[in-house]
Amino acid sequence: MTELTSTHRVSGTLPEWRLPAVPAVRLMGGLATFVVVLAFFTALTAVLLWPCLVHYRSALMGPPEDNMQDFWNTWYAAVAHTPGHFFMTNLLRFPEGTSLIYHSFAYPQVFAVVALSRVFGTDTGTLVALQNLTLLASFPLAGVGAYYLVRHLAGSAAGGLLGGFVFAFNPAHVAQVLHHAHVSSIEFLPFFVLCYLLALERRSYAWLVLAAAFSALSALGCWYYLFYSAYFLGFQMLYERVRDGAWPRGWHLAAPAICLVLTGAMLSPLLVPMVMTATPAVYDLGANIFVTDLLAYFAFPPQHPFSGIFHGLYDRLYHNWDCIAYLGIANLALLGWYCARTGLARAQPAFYVVLGMLTFALLACGETLHVAGLSTLLPLPDAALDSLPFFANVRTPSRAVVFVYLFLAIGIGFAVAAALRHRGALSRVGLAVVAALILVDFYPANLAATPVACPPGLAVLKADSERDFGVLGLPLGYADENAFMLEQVCHGRPIVGGMTSREMGKTLIYRLSITDLAQQQRQLSQAHVKYILLHKPGNGLYRWQKELGPVARYLKRYRAVYDGPDMMVLRVY
Repeated sequence: MTELTSTHRVSGTLPEWRLPAVPAVRLMGGLATFVVVLAFFTALTAVLLWPCLVHYRSALMGPPEDNMQDFWNTWYAAVAHTPGHFFMTNLLRFPEGTSLIYHSFAYPQVFAVVALSRVFGTDTGTLVALQNLTLLASFPLAGVGAYYLVRHLAGSAAGGLLGGFVFAFNPAHVAQVLHHAHVSSIEFLPFFVLCYLLALERRSYAWLVLAAAFSALSALGCWYYLFYSAYFLGFQMLYERVRDGAWPRGWHLAAPAICLVLTGAMLSPLLVPMVMTATPAVYDLGANIFVTDLLAYFAFPPQHPFSGIFHGLYDRLYHNWDCIAYLGIANLALLGWYCARTGLARAQPAFYVVLGMLTFALLACGETLHVAGLSTLLPLPDAALDSLPFFANVRTPSRAVVFVYLFLAIGIGFAVAAALRHRGALSRVGLAVVAALILVDFYPANLAATPVACPPGLAVLKADSERDFGVLGLPLGYADENAFMLEQVCHGRPIVGGMTSREMGKTLIYRLSITDLAQQQRQLSQAHVKYILLHKPGNGLYRWQKELGPVARYLKRYRAVYDGPDMMVLRVY
C-alpha cells in the first residue's frame, strides 16, 4: 500500500495524510471497477430491501402518507401536467389552482420515471413499479459515490466498500425512502464532495464544474441539499482555517465562490422564480420542531430490528422519520478505536471527520438543543441561519444529518485502512466481525407498504361525462389529503384539497363553510364542485373529525349516489 505523505501541505486539501495524487484518468479505477462496485451495492439493495420488491407493481414503499404525494408527482409529470404550464395546475386546490414552484418534486427521480415511462408505458401498475425502482436506485448510486470518495481519501477499496454501505444504507436514508422521495435523493452528494476536493487539490476548473453540476443535481433532488452543499463549502474553509491557523487565500478562497456561482447559474431557471416568491407567506413552521434529538444519534430507530427498546422515545419525538439519526454502535466503536489510535491532532484525518460530524450534527439539531423530545433552550447555530431571507425555507434542519453520515463513512474508511495496515491492532478477522456487526446494526426492518388500488366508489366520477368539475374529499387530514392525490391518479378530476409543500395562496378549501351546509352547498355549486367523497376509515386513514359534524347532516343536505365499504359519494348539484 502507498505510504501516506506530507507533500500536500500547501496545495492539498487535507495535508499530511493525503495520498500522492492519482492521475485523473485512473481515478475511477476503470469501467470494470465501477461495474463491480455498482453490482455489489445493487445486490445489497435487493437483499436488504427485498420486502419493498415483493409487491413493487401494486404497492408504494412506506406507510400511507407523503409517499402518496410523491407518486402523484410522478403521475403528474408523466401523464397529467398541461404542456407549457408545468408549475401551475388546478388539479389541486380547485377551482383557483396552485403554483408548484415550491412543490416537493425530486426532479432527477421524477424525470427518470418520465423517460422510462415512454418505453414501458404509463398504466398505474407500471408507474408504481418505476416509482419504487427509481427510489431504490438511490441506494446503489449513493454507495458507489461514497465508495469513490472514501477510497480516494483513505486509499482503501475495502474501506470504500464499508464506508459506502454506511452512507447508502444509513437509517435516515431508509426512513426517508419510505416517506419522502426528494429527501432520499442523497446519491449525488458524495460525488459533489469528491469533485470539490479534487478541484481544490488540483486547482482544476473542470473538477469544479463537475462539483457544481453534482451540487445542482443534489438540489434538484431536494432543495435542502443546495443549502447543505453550501454549508459544506463553508465547513471546508473553516477546517482549513483551523488546520492552517489562517483563512484560505487564493484558489482555496476563490473555489467555493466559483462553485456557488456555477451552481446558482445552473439552477437559475428555478431559483429565480423561487426567490421572487420567497415572501414570509410561503415560509412554514418546523425550524425548531423537525429537529434531530440528541438521543436520536444513539437510539435504535423505528426501522431497526431492536426498535422496541426505544419505542417510547420516538413517541415523544416529532415526526420520527425526520428525527432519525442513529449512527450505529459498531460504527461508533470502530471510529472511536481509530480516533484513540491516531489522536485528534489538526493534521490527522480523524480530526477532519469528527469536526465534520459535529458541525452538521449541530445544524441538524435545529435552533435549540432537544433532549428526549424537550427543548433545553440552549441556542444553536441554526437559529441565526433561520433568520436570513430565503434560508427560512429550510424548515426541517434534521435533514442535515445526511452529511453527518457522509463524514461517518469517511471515518469508517480511514479506520478500515488503518486496521488493515496495522494487523496487530485489529486483525482481519476482527475487522470482518466489526463489518458484520455494522451490517446487522444497519439492517432495515419494519418496512411498511401502501397498496395502490382504485376504490370502487371512484367509478361514479369516471362515468360522469361532464368536463371540468371538481371533487371535495372528506375528512380533512394531512395524510388524507395525500390519499386524495393518490385517488386522483384513478379518476383524474380536479380536487378542492390536496397537499403541497408550501401554501402559495388561499383557495376555496380555506373559506369553505364546515358548520353551515347550506352555505357550503352554495359555495361548492358556484365553484363547480360536483361531488363530495365521504371516506370510511381504513388503513390508518380517514378518521372523521368532530368539527365536521355528524355524517347524517351531509345525507340530509346532499343526495348519495354511491354507498360502499370504501366511501359514500354525494352529489352537490
